[in-house]
Amino acid sequence: MELLIVAVIFLLILSLFAGHYRFYHMTEKDRDTLFNLSGNTEQPVTREELKVLPKIVRAYLVKAKVVGKCRDCHLSMKQRGRIRQKEGGNWLDFTAKQVMTSGPPGFVWAARSFPIFVKDKCINGQGEVRVSFLGLRAMGVQLSKEINESALNRCLAELPLYPVGFLSPAIRWEELDGKSVRAKISLGSTQTEGTFFFNDQGLIERFESIRYKGDLLERFTGKLENYETLEGLYVPTKMTAIWNLDEGDFEYFNGEIIDYRID
Repeated sequence: MELLIVAVIFLLILSLFAGHYRFYHMTEKDRDTLFNLSGNTEQPVTREELKVLPKIVRAYLVKAKVVGKCRDCHLSMKQRGRIRQKEGGNWLDFTAKQVMTSGPPGFVWAARSFPIFVKDKCINGQGEVRVSFLGLRAMGVQLSKEINESALNRCLAELPLYPVGFLSPAIRWEELDGKSVRAKISLGSTQTEGTFFFNDQGLIERFESIRYKGDLLERFTGKLENYETLEGLYVPTKMTAIWNLDEGDFEYFNGEIIDYRID
């Protein structure tokens, strides 16, 4: 009997390692695909390039310290935070790894809230959400036009995390007033847009858009705060995501950056 218990425990541990390896192996493949789209010449951003942008965006990028930074390097960061599925639902703690590129803008996000693993990505305008149990059994894979648009919208919303991406030629800008600009991004057959709002210090404090929540278009707000200098860039390190539903606001995500590297 004791031998059987030991065998069961051994198989369980082996399954956990196998699931972890399988999940992160898929994530690494997506990361390589994303990185290969942009290359890595390590050419620096010049002040001249900022001239095509709206004045408020130019001033923001100076504050974000993008001038002189690598234009096509890659960001790798780690996050921790809380997430929930519905209003009044339990908050679940998570840890995540995310990689981002600036040209074209894209990301791969791999999160774990044991025993659930989630992978979210946007590669050249194509999105995917994959949820699995212990990294072994797929609980759901979402691929659709709506997922593509939502993924690209997230990509736009998170540009302040890696502000070199504001220089992407895939983005068109419209200055609305002295404290907000509308951004429209198009990659492949996917397009989306949103509005960035700036505080009195000229820093982005929130992003608003209309994006898909399942099959329905809903109003969305992403809040950004706690700016710090990381790897020479001045970026927000805390994020909050809120659905602005007809019945009221539903905050479903808040997280913070705990590690930040540019390669």
